[in-house]
Amino acid sequence: MNNIVAYIDEYGAFGFKFDKPHVSSHFIITATIINENDIPSVTETINRIKQKYFQKGEIKSSKIGRNHNKRKIILDELIKLPFRLFILVVDKKLIYPQSGLRFKKSFYKYLNNKLYNELSINYKRIKIVADEMGSKEFMQSFYSYVKSKQGYIHNLFGDEISEDTIIYFEDSKQSLVQISDFISGCLAYTYDDTKKQESDGYNYYSILKKKINRIKNFPETVDSFHFDDSAISTNYNLEIAETCFRKAKIFLDQNKNSDDDIIKQQVITLDYLLFRFMNNDEQHYIPTKELINNLIDAGYERLSTQEFRNKIIAKLRDNEVIISSSPNGYKIPTTEEELYDFVNHGKNIILPMLSRLKKCNDVIKMGTNGKVNLFDKAEYRSLKELLEEKN
Repeated sequence: MNNIVAYIDEYGAFGFKFDKPHVSSHFIITATIINENDIPSVTETINRIKQKYFQKGEIKSSKIGRNHNKRKIILDELIKLPFRLFILVVDKKLIYPQSGLRFKKSFYKYLNNKLYNELSINYKRIKIVADEMGSKEFMQSFYSYVKSKQGYIHNLFGDEISEDTIIYFEDSKQSLVQISDFISGCLAYTYDDTKKQESDGYNYYSILKKKINRIKNFPETVDSFHFDDSAISTNYNLEIAETCFRKAKIFLDQNKNSDDDIIKQQVITLDYLLFRFMNNDEQHYIPTKELINNLIDAGYERLSTQEFRNKIIAKLRDNEVIISSSPNGYKIPTTEEELYDFVNHGKNIILPMLSRLKKCNDVIKMGTNGKVNLFDKAEYRSLKELLEEKN
């Protein structure tokens, strides 16, 4: 079996102060996938392109800049080569501050996991090559991440392959990493907010589409989300997950334009719960404090925990939005076990309360010799029936 080599480079960098110059709205990772047998011929063609358009210098997107006619000519030559593409497009504007992904270490680690999983799952034998020049913080972090997976990699690629060949760095001037650099730069003119304004009408995604095996957008949005291409846990129950997702989406669609402040906060909270539902591989419960802080980030006054439960979570549930709860917080459920978390949590609140109500009524009936029964009133008939059933 021939090895596959993935040459990786990126456009953009970590940073979320979008009002500052040179802070990109998107982070784009390109993996150019080449069969090892094709590398000599691809390298030969790349050298000719370098000589023709870059005076033998390195093929870099930044050297072409806004000369889109020249960029298109070079791209037309590149796409004739035998390679395929995996693209990871990160819209940084859609990443919530409370998600933790606006910290550099967490941001890189999350993307490392995304990139590693895509490459290792889809290709049984693969070498990963990145540019050794410059700071390249993301690629350095990716290198460390892959090396931390050594045991799995060893089994995945076979004993005959040295661990040192799994991921390594090359001087981009001599490496096919140049292809990924150029393609990432082209796609920036399709995705990045500032670059799009300078694209002169060129749609580089359309030009590259036939070469792309897969393009992964992060974070997922409600409109783009599909379960067969999602980050939710592998042990999820599809019927439960789809039902809960659909109910949440219906509420958002019906209320996203509401002028009511409480409903707006419900929409913001549900939107964040769905963000974590669609984009969190581990599907943890979200602490109440995190959800309240998310509302503060959106410009609202701090709610007490009780206010948050009564005005936000309870009202969402009243509108048939399914939200599981546990001592660890809240989440949109994906499994039967998580639904039972909600049932058990509710049971632990409801049953003791019913018991206290019954004791109160029993004491009053005894003290008044049966003259006062708190549950004889018509408005308490359902509560009386519930207590009688409990007995």
